Amino acid sequence: MSDVASILADVRSLANRGAHHAIVARYGGLDDTPEEETWNSTELLFEIGRAFGMLGNEEKVERYLLRCAELAPRRAAVFHCAIGWYFQRKKKWTKALRWYDRALASFPTYHLCLFRRGYCLEKLHRPRETVEALARARDIWEKAPSEQRQRGRGVQVQVLFHLSRALRDLGEFDAAADALDACCALDEGSDPPAIRPEHMLANRGELNLRRGDLEAAATAFREARALDPASSYLCERLGRVHELSGDHAAAEAAYHEAAALPRGAFAFLALGRFQARVSGDLPGAASALVEALRRVPAAEPLVRVELARIELAVGRRTAALRQVERALACRREGGFAEGLRLAADICAQLGRAPDAHRYLEQLVRLHPGEADAAARAAASAAAPEGHLPPPPPDPALPPALAVLGDAAVGAACDDRHDGIVDRFFPEKGFGFLRYGNGESIFFHVTQCEDGADGISVGTRVTFVVGHNAKKGKPQAEVVRRLT
Repeated sequence: MSDVASILADVRSLANRGAHHAIVARYGGLDDTPEEETWNSTELLFEIGRAFGMLGNEEKVERYLLRCAELAPRRAAVFHCAIGWYFQRKKKWTKALRWYDRALASFPTYHLCLFRRGYCLEKLHRPRETVEALARARDIWEKAPSEQRQRGRGVQVQVLFHLSRALRDLGEFDAAADALDACCALDEGSDPPAIRPEHMLANRGELNLRRGDLEAAATAFREARALDPASSYLCERLGRVHELSGDHAAAEAAYHEAAALPRGAFAFLALGRFQARVSGDLPGAASALVEALRRVPAAEPLVRVELARIELAVGRRTAALRQVERALACRREGGFAEGLRLAADICAQLGRAPDAHRYLEQLVRLHPGEADAAARAAASAAAPEGHLPPPPPDPALPPALAVLGDAAVGAACDDRHDGIVDRFFPEKGFGFLRYGNGESIFFHVTQCEDGADGISVGTRVTFVVGHNAKKGKPQAEVVRRLT
């Protein structure tokens, strides 16, 4: 097996036909024969690694592409970035980030890698870090020679597009508009465009919506919908414009229409939120939100916050806290502001002052400039400890809201277990806790309230037993380090 050129030609021919199984069957054991010349061909190993990637073999992708990095250390960042891209396509954002960081450690001006890193950070709901990564990519491209700028033009259009979204999410509307204008100008005349016109218009509409310019937002969303009439997202955003304009009948009609369109499952969340907060139709809201929970697992944190509000509306504070704690456990990387505020409010109502303070502290860490949260956290820290009687049990669900039973959270928020970190792999971001009668349970650092800080073998923690829907196994959630 020493004729590398003929083997490489065969592999590329098979790859062009999509015969990845054949590539792996014939040449997937090269790593078992390191004495062969084939184990020293970067081009060949890269192609075989790609074939393993198409078949979902993570271990082999890493093994073959890392070998490429060993053979060509000056191009190591390219291969590390390729491994990150493999995990990004599988939506394993945290794993992808680790490889992008490794690539950037040796090639800090790698434009494509910075863009991909920013995209992963956006998916992990870390807008400030997203802006930092994408703003750096923007600066690098603008300072590059004209030939390099031309080669990276399509990537730069995407950098600007996602930068505008991240800036918008941070409330930096003028900077977001500047980035979007630059994006449109750079993509003008491209054939095909790097960003579809309806996506540009939708971004513009969302920016105008956040700014409060409802007329401009409606115009942009209508123009986008003329290009993509089957888009449930655009229909749902038009419903939001109607809602903010006070035309509630048109808003509800738009939400129903969006939910009925193909890929309209997410619109059930908007419909449920509208019925709960605006029209006051709690049974309708509960049905829509339970449907959203069933059909859109990725929206679970937002759905459970709305379910918590319905539970509160009928006096079920403990059930509401279970819902919002579950929402925070689902949304990794330190939680999210709406959930943390609601959790703090409910804990205060239940007389659980230390828990309310803890949520307020998390909110301050997440949004350091939020003065109200900082003031509340300071006030709760200064308040004397009291011993309040336990709150009364929740009333039963009203018959009209029986559907909420389908979305009940199994583990009570105060049903916490004591555990100890038995194994921990900081480079991979996960480990195992030992608890009870020697049982072991998986945990990920993004389920730890303080991240990886202070986590090591022997650390004592408390946690709630949750469920990993992707793997179908239990996992530790809301992991709290004992001090």
